[in-house]
Amino acid sequence: MQALILAAGMGRRLKELTRDSAKCMIKVNGITLIERMLSQLDGLNLREIIIVVGYKAEELISFINDLDIQTPITFVTNEIYYKTNNIYSLYLARDYLIKDDTLLLESDLILGDGVLNRLIINTYPDLALVAKYESWMDGTVVTIDSQKNITSFIEKKEFDFRNTDQYYKTVNVYKFSKRFSELYYVPFLKAYIDSQGTNEYYEQVLKVLKVIEKSPIKVEVLEDEAWYEIDDA
Repeated sequence: MQALILAAGMGRRLKELTRDSAKCMIKVNGITLIERMLSQLDGLNLREIIIVVGYKAEELISFINDLDIQTPITFVTNEIYYKTNNIYSLYLARDYLIKDDTLLLESDLILGDGVLNRLIINTYPDLALVAKYESWMDGTVVTIDSQKNITSFIEKKEFDFRNTDQYYKTVNVYKFSKRFSELYYVPFLKAYIDSQGTNEYYEQVLKVLKVIEKSPIKVEVLEDEAWYEIDDA
């Protein structure tokens, strides 16, 4: 298994905090987001970690190369990070997706120790990490059934605060099997970019796969484990 981290974005909503450094270089309790994430991944016995960089790429690569991480790290550069979204960053790393089973993460996450291991020890090959929806959460929301299948992706226009007890927020961490990436995700990723462009989110592809019933993804539900997605100060 390998990990793929999307770290090309500019983090504009963080304003001064990301003026001179990549979003994942923000420190929480004295440790950068990327150092914490890489240290956690380093303990999972992965074959490789691929990181898609863009904004402040040289500084970020230099910082990472100075860390004591034993897992081999490969960098992919999104040269047009300033006018694309994370769907394009993932597209640039598509050849890596079809090489091995992959843990897919966004670099603006802070996760409690042990959270990633939940995906590793779950034997089901294709998983989305989710948590019960709370009012402070923003982003992709899903509903699930008793067998932990994703039954629907809730679009913003469909969001109903009366039904929030049924909603789950995606944590932006996934486990994709090599087979899923090869047969479904990567071909549809390319098709989606060709039709909709590069200024989209990679989860849009999962929504399409769900609509045409080509998505085998189940969920791993977090309970009391600590996690947070950092988007603003």
